[in-house]
Amino acid sequence: MRLLARRSRERGMTLVMTMIFIAIFLLMVISLIASSLTSTRVAGNQQLTLEARTMAQQEIERVVSTDFTAAPASAAVARAVDVNGDGKTDYTVNVAQPTCISSTPVYSSNKTIDYSNPQSLEEMSQVALGSNAQTTGIFTTPTGNPNVALRYANNWDVRATVTGGANVELHQGIAVEVPLGTACPS
Repeated sequence: MRLLARRSRERGMTLVMTMIFIAIFLLMVISLIASSLTSTRVAGNQQLTLEARTMAQQEIERVVSTDFTAAPASAAVARAVDVNGDGKTDYTVNVAQPTCISSTPVYSSNKTIDYSNPQSLEEMSQVALGSNAQTTGIFTTPTGNPNVALRYANNWDVRATVTGGANVELHQGIAVEVPLGTACPS
């Protein structure tokens, strides 16, 4: 009788231990599934953000490939983008009016001047004197100083914001060389 009672208790203990291990394994499986779902969401969000940044960069490139400095207000655009071709707008890209931040001199030491090429010398003379000036084709810097400003660079900020699958704001700095003394347009 004692032997039978002892075996019964051992079987009961085996059942309890088995149930504990099943519960532990079940919790581990649930944890792994939750972790996998979180990783999938993170990857999806990164993809949406990358698509949005790409759309913003594409629209900025479209604006700066034109002469946006002539009429900055007309460079502002809003464009609906359908990424997957289903006929529905996935993103809306807004490029704000480009803003001229500053006008800074560009010095001759930053330019490569080919002194043996008359075309290069004439171009530099035209820049230094103005596009309508008549020159001799001989380029010299005042008192031999190589750090004379030949042109100005207008520094522009072009900003694009994207809404839709992800919200992104992207800024692109652009330097446009202009004739000497040209200030930012107002």
